[in-house]
Amino acid sequence: MYGERELEAFVAVIDSGSVSLAAERLIRTQPSVSRQIASLERQVGAPLFRRMPHGMVTTYAGERLEPMARDLVRRGRRAREVMTGIVQEERSFVAAAPEMTSVLVLAPFIAGGGPISDVVVATPAATYDRLRTGADLAVTTSPPDSRLSSVRILTLPLLCQLPASHPLASTDRVELADLLAGPFLTSGTGSAAWAQIQQAAESEAWSMEMASFGADAPIIQARAAAGHGPCVVVEPPRFGLVSRPLHHRGEPMQCALYAGWERTHYARDDIRGVVGQLTRFASTHVAGLYADDAAWQRPNSGAH
Repeated sequence: MYGERELEAFVAVIDSGSVSLAAERLIRTQPSVSRQIASLERQVGAPLFRRMPHGMVTTYAGERLEPMARDLVRRGRRAREVMTGIVQEERSFVAAAPEMTSVLVLAPFIAGGGPISDVVVATPAATYDRLRTGADLAVTTSPPDSRLSSVRILTLPLLCQLPASHPLASTDRVELADLLAGPFLTSGTGSAAWAQIQQAAESEAWSMEMASFGADAPIIQARAAAGHGPCVVVEPPRFGLVSRPLHHRGEPMQCALYAGWERTHYARDDIRGVVGQLTRFASTHVAGLYADDAAWQRPNSGAH
């Protein structure tokens, strides 16, 4: 079995490009890091690095070992954190979430004492994948896989946000058919807004050629404020935009915020408890973010 200190030295050399810099990062001496790399190479039975003019470069054996070494180092660190939490009766977990979910929901939850020690930022489509690489729970608007334990934390309305001078702002709601008739902006593939719009448009055989895509809500909201067309988001309005609930054939369009975790997770019962805390927190905190947005209340009323 490869030693944890040897694997830490191996990963540090990859990341820093030299033994000396790896030693500084690990707060070890350079000879000790060299010995740990040499010991690991003996156990592997092949060199792991080539010395090049620009630094240390992994060999084929080093390339193959790298992902396994990173995983083992991460698991070792996580095991220490977990055991420390158990002994001190202070359990905390790592969450994965898209950036805006992290900012709007998880960061305030942590600030209020929520037992989350770190957040790994991922795209909506990749958030659940982070459960295989260190995250204990995932929080996102993408529906969870049936193999995961999951809870719907909150129902969110899709909001069409646009300058008050835009023709569509003259009504108290925006129909999807009217939105698709002109240029509009939304987040890219994997976002809840895009998935809902695409599903509805395909069911009606409506064209999506007027859509433009952005990465994060603040950017597409900024573009909407600059006159590039209405945007569809679930976040509170910015930049002087007004919100109108997005409807399809008279019905409000919605998405959900989910939490998912592995059914076999060693702390699954504790995670369910954390998710319960997060659900209660979100029910009041998230609604408070939209306190001045009348569009929030209308499409979300009666949601379960």
